Amino acid sequence: MEEVYDELIELILSEGKRIAKRAGKIEDIGVKKQWLTEEDLVIERAMKKIVKKHYPDHQFFAEEEHHSYPEGADVWIADPISGTKTFIEGLPHYGIVIAYTNKSVVQFGAVYDPSADELFTCFKGKGAFLNGKKISVSNNDKKVVFNLSKGWKDETSAQDMRTKLQQFDLTINKNSHAVNLCYIACGRYDGGITFGKDSFPMFAGALMIQEAGGRFVNSKGEENIHHSDRVFVGGTNAMYERLHGVLQQVKLPKTGQ
Repeated sequence: MEEVYDELIELILSEGKRIAKRAGKIEDIGVKKQWLTEEDLVIERAMKKIVKKHYPDHQFFAEEEHHSYPEGADVWIADPISGTKTFIEGLPHYGIVIAYTNKSVVQFGAVYDPSADELFTCFKGKGAFLNGKKISVSNNDKKVVFNLSKGWKDETSAQDMRTKLQQFDLTINKNSHAVNLCYIACGRYDGGITFGKDSFPMFAGALMIQEAGGRFVNSKGEENIHHSDRVFVGGTNAMYERLHGVLQQVKLPKTGQ
């Protein structure tokens, strides 16, 4: 698998550096959905081309043109631009995200943040890395990020979670959810909760935190997350326990969770 990993990493680096010059200078072309650019489509198609060149029988699940979850043991999951609205606005931090799953277990993940020129990678059983250097979660339990998607429709649960997270040093930002999870993996945040509109960026982020020595689960407490999941919690072992307890106190909508 190393060859395809290397090619995908090379792709997201080159594409990331290229699109960074277009950040803040590109239009939303979404019709059926908001926040879509031509670059989302270009990058998604390029990722699929590399995967299919090496493994024609592998399946592809991605946000723009491949959003129906496929059958099969080997599935690649991509978010060509995680945080497209942030990219359109010309703000940091958006990301290019890819992950590989075998029998629903994440084996590899990569997240590139072009605005900071930071490449995060992780490999099952081998660790997580930032620009080639091994990373680990923090030893603290104070800083929390709340990834709240604009596509999250239940304002009651969102507000309840905001209120309960005030006990921590809380950040809510416009960053790509994948980038924020990588920030947990390298110790910039100690933990986080996500209320998402989809799961595309979460697979790479999940393995990143787990391989950095932390915990990451869906709302059911499962480490092997599913494409239909929308709620996630993770962080250092100590912070995970605290945040998981907070999550249990919030009534989540039944549909899609």
